Amino acid sequence: MFRLPVVPTLLAAGLMLATSTASAQCKSFAKNKCVPGLAPYKFNETFNGAQLAPGEEAEVNLTFYSGQEYRVMVCVHQILGEVNWKLVDQNNKIVFESLADEPKHSFDFKAASTAQMKVVVWVPPNKGGSDMVHLGCVAVMVGFKE
Repeated sequence: MFRLPVVPTLLAAGLMLATSTASAQCKSFAKNKCVPGLAPYKFNETFNGAQLAPGEEAEVNLTFYSGQEYRVMVCVHQILGEVNWKLVDQNNKIVFESLADEPKHSFDFKAASTAQMKVVVWVPPNKGGSDMVHLGCVAVMVGFKE
């Protein structure tokens, strides 16, 4: 009877460790493979990334400040191939969109006013006949000019 609580605790600890390891790997991927792509913009040091599989979607809310020049970049682990992503304003109006068929990995702009925007990323479903699901890191990177 005393053993029952131990099993769920170990299972939960194992899941937390797996999630933590995946997050660390994604962060390392972003730092090593993605940050250089922001040049000549300076990385804002905020990590926004997730492990995604085909058919999944993620979004991140960002604040852009008036008069500042930015580069928004979506960096994806090669196992996923190209992804779809868009930058939308507070009214859900598309400011920029990149589709997997015609990928654009970054978007540069100057904020006319301080605004909240959202980056939405979605991984297209598998086109092949494989039942194997691949997880890959998707990182939303933001750089600014000093």
